[in-house]
Amino acid sequence: MNIAIFCIFIASILPVIFIGIAKLTGGFKLGHNHQPRYHLNKLEGRPFLAKSAHDNSWEAFAPFAAAVLACFYTGVPKVFVDQLAISFVALRFAYGMAYILDKPTARSIIWFAAWICVVILYYKAWSI
Repeated sequence: MNIAIFCIFIASILPVIFIGIAKLTGGFKLGHNHQPRYHLNKLEGRPFLAKSAHDNSWEAFAPFAAAVLACFYTGVPKVFVDQLAISFVALRFAYGMAYILDKPTARSIIWFAAWICVVILYYKAWSI
């Protein structure tokens, strides 16, 4: 299996994990499924932070996935792409945990490191 493609899949699951945490810790009930966003938009504390991690994970997903695919299209060496893809996923998981645990400085540093992975992927795709 292609590791970087699997990392795209994992990156697409991270927002689902974070929204699951928000729902589980935020008192979400089956009756809220009629208007789930209404309930989620009223969250506070850690459930709100988990929802925010969910939202930001979706924002980070598209540039990452596109960067990986651009690397494959342009012939960037697979091992290099795999290493950065793994790093991105690990950093984004750590980012979500730092967000939920309300560690803003760590969260910002981790966000920046994950974004650098995406920038490097694009740079390599452009420079081939």
